[in-house]
Amino acid sequence: MFSNQALKKLIIPLVIEQVLVMLVGMADTAMVSYAGEAAISGVALVDMFAYMIITILTAVATGGAVIVSQYLGSRDKENACRSASQLLTVTLLISLAITVICEVFHRGILQLFFGAIEPEVMEAASSYLVITALSFPFLSVYNSSAALFRSMEKTNVTMYVSLLMNAINVAGNAIGIFVLHAGVVGVAVPTLLSRVAAGLVMCALDSVYTR
Repeated sequence: MFSNQALKKLIIPLVIEQVLVMLVGMADTAMVSYAGEAAISGVALVDMFAYMIITILTAVATGGAVIVSQYLGSRDKENACRSASQLLTVTLLISLAITVICEVFHRGILQLFFGAIEPEVMEAASSYLVITALSFPFLSVYNSSAALFRSMEKTNVTMYVSLLMNAINVAGNAIGIFVLHAGVVGVAVPTLLSRVAAGLVMCALDSVYTR
C-alpha cells in the first residue's frame, strides 16, 4: 500500500502536468486575441478538436502504460522495455495517421465538426490546424513517455518537461504576435516547436532511464 505522502508525490506533479499540457492551447487562444476576432475564433475551434486528439493519444498511452506497470511490478525489465517500445511505436503510428488526415482533409474536418464557418474564420482555423497537426507525432511521444514515467513513479519529470513546453510556447507566442505580427501563424509555430521540444526531451530521458 502507498502512504499518503507517497501518493501526494505522485499525484500533485501529475495534476500540475495535465494542467500545463492544456495551457498550451489556452495560451494560444488568449494571446491570439490581439490578432483579431477571426483569429481567436479559428484557434478556439481547432483547440476543441485538438483536445479530442490529445484525449485519444493519452488514453492509448495510459492503456499501454498499465501493461508496462505490470511487468515492472513483477520485476520483468525485459518485457517492460519491450512493451514500452511497442507503446511508443503504436502511438506514433496512430498520430502519424491522424496528422496525414488533418493535412489532407483539414477543411473537410473543420466543416464536419463545426458546420458552416465564415471564410475568415475558416482561413485562420485551417492555417492553425495545418501547422499544429504536424506536432501530433511529437505529442504522442510525449504522452507515451509521460505515461511510462508515471509507471516508474517519476511524475515530477513530466511536470518539468511540461513547464519547458509552456515556457517555449508562451515566449514564442509573444514574439509571433507582438514582434512579428504573424497572427495565427505566430501562435501555431510556437505550439509546434514547444511540442517538438517536449517530445525530443522525453525521448532523450527515456533512453537515460531505461538503460
